Amino acid sequence: MGRPLRLAVALLAVLGSPGALAARPFVTDDARVVDPGGYQIEGFVKAQRGVKATEYWFVPAANFGGALDRFEFALGGNLIRSNEEGNSNVVAGQVKALLKPLEANGIGFALSVGVARLKPGTSQEVVATPFGLTTVAGEGSTKTHYDPYLNAISSVSVLDDAAVFHFNAGATRDTSSHQTIGNWGVGAEIALGGPFYGIAEGYGVSHEKPAYQVGVRYWAIPARLQVDATYGWQHSSPADLSWISVGVRILW
Repeated sequence: MGRPLRLAVALLAVLGSPGALAARPFVTDDARVVDPGGYQIEGFVKAQRGVKATEYWFVPAANFGGALDRFEFALGGNLIRSNEEGNSNVVAGQVKALLKPLEANGIGFALSVGVARLKPGTSQEVVATPFGLTTVAGEGSTKTHYDPYLNAISSVSVLDDAAVFHFNAGATRDTSSHQTIGNWGVGAEIALGGPFYGIAEGYGVSHEKPAYQVGVRYWAIPARLQVDATYGWQHSSPADLSWISVGVRILW
């Protein structure tokens, strides 16, 4: 697998993935949507070591309310800058449907479907999954292609929302090589007191070693402005990867 692609599977901006289409700073998605009639913008920057590269994400989302009040629509993208093997970019559109709202001490369910337009920076066969870019067997090219995906989501609240756990399982169809790539994720958000929340998660895709991430979320303006930061790592080859990310989330 190409080294800049290993970096991308480590963290997607937006999930999603597409993995970046999950709520910052998670890669694992949650069973929540933007409030009816509401909008949000998420963005972050990630810098990685082991294989040096920088990733930029920008993802607006909306809930139009009315008959669509359980649906969240998102459209965003990223740029991956690598001096070693070229640059890549992804544009992803996603619809998330809230099947059962998450309540305190309860369980919620959601389902997301989307499609990613991928312009790879390598001649290997690359697919964009909800949790990042990955390579698969087959003849590759730098030609742009479109990869649809599906992600099942559940969230469980305990201790009056003091801890909320998230679980994902899904798949992406590589339309270029006609293969299906699986993904999984497990995450936890822990109330630390006041506007601070801690996050921890593990996630991965087919034929890749798991990636891990820990971080903190801070509500500078409750329910309106969030800032966050993470540290992540993945044991990989030819080099172990580590990264930091800094992001912002604006809701109105």
